[in-house]
Amino acid sequence: DAAEGEERELLEFLVATLPVTDLGDYSPEILVDSVAHGIKLRREFDWCEALPEHIFLTYVLCPRVNNEQLSDCRELFYQQLRPRVAGMNTEQAILEVNRWCAEKVTYRSTDVRTASALSIYGCGYGRCGEESVFAVNALRSVGIPARQVYAPWWSHCDDNHAWVEAYDGEKWRYL
Repeated sequence: DAAEGEERELLEFLVATLPVTDLGDYSPEILVDSVAHGIKLRREFDWCEALPEHIFLTYVLCPRVNNEQLSDCRELFYQQLRPRVAGMNTEQAILEVNRWCAEKVTYRSTDVRTASALSIYGCGYGRCGEESVFAVNALRSVGIPARQVYAPWWSHCDDNHAWVEAYDGEKWRYL
């Protein structure tokens, strides 16, 4: 209720678009922190400031990637990634974040519910769905729009597959 101006508008967007269960399952602070982080990113990174509003709202600000437990990981990732992407253009920054993700997490098959980005960071492994949740959060932590993409039926096996697409200011690129 205390939020005003841009902060209030961004909070209202999150409340209106996140699953209703998120609003009951998580503390309001996770949304407030997401908004504060998003505002900071728009002021700090030219590539984030230049984004169309709908891309910023959906693919940078939003804390939800899939059905993972929400975790307040973006400030932690930002602290590690900001020095690595400083002075880069968007395409270079996307590749640098991807390299950082490869340093932190490796593939390992699991059968549990998709873990949060912070859990994946802590254990250092996950299946493709978890690795992509991790990478989307890492990219978003420095203001790069990112989304998880799924193939519900992977042609060479009896399973699905997930990967990440990042927006470079002109088009979506897959990682």
